[in-house]
Amino acid sequence: MSRKWMLLGMVVAAVLLAACSVTTASPDKPCTVNCNGAAQVTQRTLSVTGEGSVKVAPDIAVAYLSVVSRDPYLNKAWDDNNAKAEAVIAAIQGQGVKAEDIRSEFNVTQQEKYDQFGQPTGDITYIVTHSLTVTVRDLTKVGAMLGAAQAAGVNSIGGVTFTLEDPTAAISQARALAVANARDRAEELAKGLGVKVGKVITVNEYNVSVPYPAADKAYAMGIGGGGSSVPVSSGTSEISLNVGVVFEIE
Repeated sequence: MSRKWMLLGMVVAAVLLAACSVTTASPDKPCTVNCNGAAQVTQRTLSVTGEGSVKVAPDIAVAYLSVVSRDPYLNKAWDDNNAKAEAVIAAIQGQGVKAEDIRSEFNVTQQEKYDQFGQPTGDITYIVTHSLTVTVRDLTKVGAMLGAAQAAGVNSIGGVTFTLEDPTAAISQARALAVANARDRAEELAKGLGVKVGKVITVNEYNVSVPYPAADKAYAMGIGGGGSSVPVSSGTSEISLNVGVVFEIE
């Protein structure tokens, strides 16, 4: 055999060997040479979303109240605000709210006046704000507390939120409903497709909705007069969440 044909034979053999080394397994063509890179069978899965929600009666109310004082002299605004804030806190406690359920925030700002040309006039108004976050545990006294606080000096109300002090049990109940809903949906889909639901591959929880008290206060416009009990209704709160579940198809 000439050298030319020998070299050609070696090249063909090398090509055939390389082709076999990357051959992957399949049901009708098993790999027999260098099978370390054999392809894995793709896992068949079914993805669903489960929803769960429960309605619960709130057990606390959180009110955001403020006493706002304005004056060209800081000491006058300061003293006026302190006197009114003390009266408001006393009125709130007189409605059965404990001291530990009243949290204060104190703030002083200044507002400069401008003329028609947008130039500062040199006149300054000092604004002293004493904000109170009040937790009311007896919901039957929320209206009376608001009326008493306003009569004592509150002139800005950021709102009232009804919620649960501890929503853990309600969240667990909603989670159980969401998981059961996901299983039901998977079984319904599998039945329509003519397959069977297998083991759970992954689970993710998201969109948890709980009526927590607002973190920020949006102050309402000043109010005056009145002082009568405010008619309020706590209603019900809804706690909900979603779960995403991936099942194996048997």
